[in-house]
Amino acid sequence: MARLARLRELKNDREQRARALLYFTLAVNLAYALLQTVNGIAARSVWAGTLAFYYLTLSAMRFSLLFGHKKADEGKKWRKYRGCASIMLLLNFALLGIHCVTVYMGHTIEYPGYMIYAMAAYTFYAAIMAVRNVVVFRRLSDPILSAGKAVSLAAAAISVYSLQSAMISAFGDGDSPRFRHVMGNCVAAAVFVLISAMSVYMIVRSTRAIKNAK
Repeated sequence: MARLARLRELKNDREQRARALLYFTLAVNLAYALLQTVNGIAARSVWAGTLAFYYLTLSAMRFSLLFGHKKADEGKKWRKYRGCASIMLLLNFALLGIHCVTVYMGHTIEYPGYMIYAMAAYTFYAAIMAVRNVVVFRRLSDPILSAGKAVSLAAAAISVYSLQSAMISAFGDGDSPRFRHVMGNCVAAAVFVLISAMSVYMIVRSTRAIKNAK
């Protein structure tokens, strides 16, 4: 009995730490979204504005996951989980469309120096936290916390793509246009496939869970 009680205590402790991490990540993500918004307005950049909208939407998704988390029943948690997956899938196609238009029109995405450093810092943070969440909280079965991990992974993937675009634009003067296009397309394709596969898996998993709950 004592061993069972200890296991339950450890599980609850992991869930509390996961929720606290979601709150902290929400604050960081919102601050970064606001920075992208300011940059998009100042630079009159459609791509920066799209990124700002993406991160603002992720912030709204995280807030939705955290709001009323304790009072939600299992069915409602799975519906929130599926809703997040559906939104991520739609945003993924929207970003792919913006990427294709940018490449087709031959536009170069340029950022001021401070934005490149901010993007690099956020990308490293997002990637580290996404991997940490998957490793540390992989055994938690709560759909809300699982959705939070998925949102963090999607944010990290998009950050990697946007950072490589910014780095090539800023420091790739000696690179050929073909190299830029190939590099950008390869990273964009990898990110698109990753987020799409994750979103579809989440939708299928949550749909089955909702049916079983009924």
